Amino acid sequence: MNLWILLALFVLIALYLYIQNNVMASSTYKIYIPHLHPVVKDKKIVFLSDTHLRDNVSHSFIDRLLNKIEKEKPDLILFGGDIVHTGSSDAVIEHTKDLFSQMKSIAPTYAVFGNHDFGSARAREIAGVLKRAGVVLLQNEAIWISFDQPDAGFWLMGLNEWESTLENKQDPLENIKFPSDSKKAPKILLTHYPHFFEKYLQNNEKRPDLILAGHAHGGQVILPIIGGLFSPGQGFNPTYDFGLFTNKKYPHSRLVVARGIGNSRFPFRVNNRPEIVVIEFE
Repeated sequence: MNLWILLALFVLIALYLYIQNNVMASSTYKIYIPHLHPVVKDKKIVFLSDTHLRDNVSHSFIDRLLNKIEKEKPDLILFGGDIVHTGSSDAVIEHTKDLFSQMKSIAPTYAVFGNHDFGSARAREIAGVLKRAGVVLLQNEAIWISFDQPDAGFWLMGLNEWESTLENKQDPLENIKFPSDSKKAPKILLTHYPHFFEKYLQNNEKRPDLILAGHAHGGQVILPIIGGLFSPGQGFNPTYDFGLFTNKKYPHSRLVVARGIGNSRFPFRVNNRPEIVVIEFE
């Protein structure tokens, strides 16, 4: 009898872990941005991060992710880094091509690299795959994203940096250039690292209204009341684990941290399903 109980318990745990690692969730945030054109308020952004593609990722998993994105009918797709895990075989390059070429067919797609992308021996090849797929890899730059008419849009900034580089910079946005009359224009920052939230807000001319980041994997294990258990760059009980964050000094600047799609070194998610984020404007 005890053996059957143990077997049933094992099956339940295995089923729970399968669901936690494979059944995707979506989270929607309604964001207010000052000076946003009325046309843009009807648009929808899908943001995702940290796919950590490996040799053994299944085509079924990629298809389910693409279906999840497509059902949201986004006007724009943003990707926050760690496309691949550190090792990048030919199979991983093919997975990258498959995923991003199909994302681009759903909506215009922009991306930045994460630490695992930079650490890959084939980072340059991955960048080439994105370019051929029509995906824009933002290289510490700002691009005006417009919808329906030229003045209906926002500046999209992309930080493509190693974490250590950002740690040593007083102003992480120093290399991003804007026209002189863009101070009041809406700005969204796409970056991999959430734990530099305060640093991203230091530049009065370039301060983003919305920051989109990944890297934290939701803390990998989400505990009731406590939240995320551990995040790279933040350690145990990370401040910026997942969800929506505000800043007291600059209350109109928001940070949204996605829980990510794949796993890093720890192979399981607990109470922390893979997630795409949907941004709608108020």
